[in-house]
Amino acid sequence: PQDVTWLPWAVQYFFFIGIAACSALLACGLHGRQPELERLTLLIGLTCVITAPLALTADLHQTARVWHFYAWPTPWSWMPWGALFLPLFTGFLGLWFVAVWVQKIYSKTFTLTRWLTFACALTAIGLLVYTGREVSVVRARPLWFSLWFPQAMFLSAFQSLLALLIAASPAGRVSHMLARGLLATLGLLAIVIILWVSGDTLSGAALRDWLRWPQAQNLALGWVLLWLLTGGAGLLALKRPGRRYAFVLALCSMALSWLMRWSLLIEGQTIPKFNALFNPYSLAMGTDGLLAIVGTFGLWIALAIVVREILNVLCRRNHHA
Repeated sequence: PQDVTWLPWAVQYFFFIGIAACSALLACGLHGRQPELERLTLLIGLTCVITAPLALTADLHQTARVWHFYAWPTPWSWMPWGALFLPLFTGFLGLWFVAVWVQKIYSKTFTLTRWLTFACALTAIGLLVYTGREVSVVRARPLWFSLWFPQAMFLSAFQSLLALLIAASPAGRVSHMLARGLLATLGLLAIVIILWVSGDTLSGAALRDWLRWPQAQNLALGWVLLWLLTGGAGLLALKRPGRRYAFVLALCSMALSWLMRWSLLIEGQTIPKFNALFNPYSLAMGTDGLLAIVGTFGLWIALAIVVREILNVLCRRNHHA
């Protein structure tokens, strides 16, 4: 038996960077059309993109080696591309966030904002491709070796973003539009998972073999239940818009996205590469386990509160002036 290589920090990184990248793509489409929703989307994206690299750094084990990606580039590997896309994306998203809020508070516009949106969207696509392909190219783990993997990760992150926006937006036409998008994304996610599991591929066969084990069946049941709960809450949000269901919707949606990453990234490592046994994994209570998970979510919530309060103070001061 061998210890897993990727710890829960990796799950936290994949979770938050997916939402951040999806927020940039959605905000790019909203730019110039829905300024209020664009600012809210960027707020979610900014807090997530600050949280994600910190979790990634914690999972690298030897964080001082990060500079090796720049000193000795290896473009045939996906990791150096991630080291390029991640800081660029973070910088572009931060500048875009500042630009739209300066425009709202001080009525100042910047001609470069439009170009920032395109740069941010391109680096977001690069991040989504990188985070998906760094896993799905690993032939030694057949469970991961599939092009369905990055698609499932993207769709699961996108539905979480839409659920968060529904929870943070007032009921109305925008909320109705977001709920329809959420239900459509959930449908696409279900289709991708079904095609992945039923496909005549190495990864599909590995998934079907894995699902014979009780632990994998329990995880799969969790996927189905959370998908149904998210879909049900999404239907309620569509038919009866209001805050009553929005919080439950956001929790179920985020839980589905997180559980998918935990199942594939952590539980997938319990399947050894070269024998028929399982490598047991037990969740530690310290910084490499439960504390990592709780602390990362706590950091994200704290960032959201701090950034939102700073914006509220600036808005009030400008209003009084």
